Amino acid sequence: MAGKKIAPKAKRSKKQHTPDYYPVQRTIPLGVTVPNGGQLTGTMSADAGRLLSNVNRRLYRYGNLYQIKLDLDNISQAVGTAFDVEVFALRSNWDVQRAYALAKKVYDEAYADELKSTGSANLARWRDFRVANGVTGALDVFPVKNDSASLAADVDNDGEFTLSAVDDAGTEKFFTWGNAGGSSIDITNEWTQAGRTDTDPGTISSSAPYAGVNSDDMSDIEQQNLGNDGNNPPYNQQAATDQLYRVATMRYEPGPTGMQRLSTGYFDAPCGLFVIKVTSGVNLGNGTISMTVKAGDYKGVHAKSMCQ
Repeated sequence: MAGKKIAPKAKRSKKQHTPDYYPVQRTIPLGVTVPNGGQLTGTMSADAGRLLSNVNRRLYRYGNLYQIKLDLDNISQAVGTAFDVEVFALRSNWDVQRAYALAKKVYDEAYADELKSTGSANLARWRDFRVANGVTGALDVFPVKNDSASLAADVDNDGEFTLSAVDDAGTEKFFTWGNAGGSSIDITNEWTQAGRTDTDPGTISSSAPYAGVNSDDMSDIEQQNLGNDGNNPPYNQQAATDQLYRVATMRYEPGPTGMQRLSTGYFDAPCGLFVIKVTSGVNLGNGTISMTVKAGDYKGVHAKSMCQ
C-alpha cells in the first residue's frame, strides 16, 4: 500500500522582520539632568506621552488618558532614612476633559487660516497640542538610560516637546494647567468662564391656585419647593480651577517595624501628567522611581483620546 503524501506546511506570509508582538518599552526609570544634581528631590513633573516618545522613538500624543503607575526601586541603597514620595495627577473628571477639549478647539481654530495657506511640505511632522503643567518650580524628569558597556546611568532628554501657543492680540501665549500670566492662558479658568452652570429654573413661582383650601391639595410651600429644591446643581456652579489631586503617597521606612508602600498602583492620568514631591531634604538617585504604562492597543499602551 502506497504511503500517503504529506502536504508541506504552509509558509508564514508575514515578512521576516515583523515580530509576533508590538515592541514597546512600558516601564521607564526616571531621572533628572546632571545640572540639577542628578538627584530626584523636591517637586518634579513629567507626562507619560513624552517619556514613551523618548524611549520608543515614536510620537505618543499628549492628549490621551493614560493608565500609569509609579514604583520605588533600590531604595535601601539610595537613602538610609524614612521618606515619602507624594504623587499627584489631574482629576479624571468632566472639567479636566472639557478644559482640554476647549483649549484644543481654540488652538485648531486659531491655526485654521495658516494651515490653509501653508503647503503640506512646510508643516512640522510631529506637531502636537501640549499644555504646560503649571506647577511652580517643578523640575522636568526624563527617562534613565544605561551605557551598553559600563552600565553607567544617564538621562535621555532628547526630542522636541514645544508647548503650544497662539497669538492673543499680538502676544504669543502658551496654554497651561496653572495660573494665567502675561504669556500663558489658564485653560481650566477659560473652561470655567465657558462652562458656568445656571440655576434651572432661574425664576421660581411662589403662588398656587386654591392655596390653603385643603392640606392635601395645592400648596404654596409645595409649589415653591418644586422649583426651588434642586434648581442649583449638586456641585459648585463654577468649574474648579485647581484640578490636581494626590493619587497616593509612597513611603519607605527602614527597620524591622518600618512601614512601606512602594507602588501607587495603576491610576488614570489625563494627558499622562503626573507630579512627584519627595520629602524635603531627601535626595534619591536617578532611577529610584520608575513609571509603568498599562499595556493596550494604542501603540502598545493603554490610552484613550480625550477629544476627537
